[in-house]
Amino acid sequence: MKPEKVTSGCAPGLLNSGYLMHADLEHLIELQDVDAAIARLNAEIATFPKRVAAIETKLNRAKAQVEQVKAATKAGEQAKRGYESEIQTQQQKISKYKDQSLNVKTNAEYKALLQEVNFAEDAIKGLEDKILELMMDADTKKDELKAVELELKAETAEIEHEKEQARQVTARDEAELKTIHARRDELRKVISPDTLQHYERVLKFRGSGIAVEKNGMCMGCRVYLRPQVIQHVHTNNEIVFCDQCQRILYSEPPAIAPPSEASA
Repeated sequence: MKPEKVTSGCAPGLLNSGYLMHADLEHLIELQDVDAAIARLNAEIATFPKRVAAIETKLNRAKAQVEQVKAATKAGEQAKRGYESEIQTQQQKISKYKDQSLNVKTNAEYKALLQEVNFAEDAIKGLEDKILELMMDADTKKDELKAVELELKAETAEIEHEKEQARQVTARDEAELKTIHARRDELRKVISPDTLQHYERVLKFRGSGIAVEKNGMCMGCRVYLRPQVIQHVHTNNEIVFCDQCQRILYSEPPAIAPPSEASA
């Protein structure tokens, strides 16, 4: 391919002494940065539903804790009503047994009814003890419910803030993505079709379509280049491919050391 010489618009620091960078190389370097940015933004945007789901899970756990305490409180109240009903039943038995004792004719019958009264009274004492335990537990549950409801309120405010931040980040990424896509379209128009087709084909399979040469090595696949390839790459004024990975190669000029200060 006949190199296209450019005299302006070249990426700073990408010109080797004595050569001008091929226009396609200059644009490809930027295009690869743009493609990498697009991939990064798309990946970040794709995580938004997962981030929101994780946030919602966190909130649901807090809600479940509140509901669990409420359910336990309700169950305690139902148990208490059940015990109270059973006490009434036992009290009715006692009343019946006492009425019956007035009509018995033998001492044995009287003792039997008295024993039934004692059984009922013991049952009532046991039920009253259970009710007392439930009342004490209800006080504990009341304090616990107040604590978890306050925690839920704080969690809800924090979670809404996290969701809003996630929405803002996603909106910013989408706006940036729109701008970057526009720049990508501009770059693709000024790169020769054959070079662009080769770049995009390698990009699809390798994750990048252009690589810098350093110390005689393609930094894309980490394979040393043939001397003849290196010689062409160093000019930066023609399109050269890596024999191993087929990435388009370019060379960065060696760093120029700053002038040393004169001794005082």
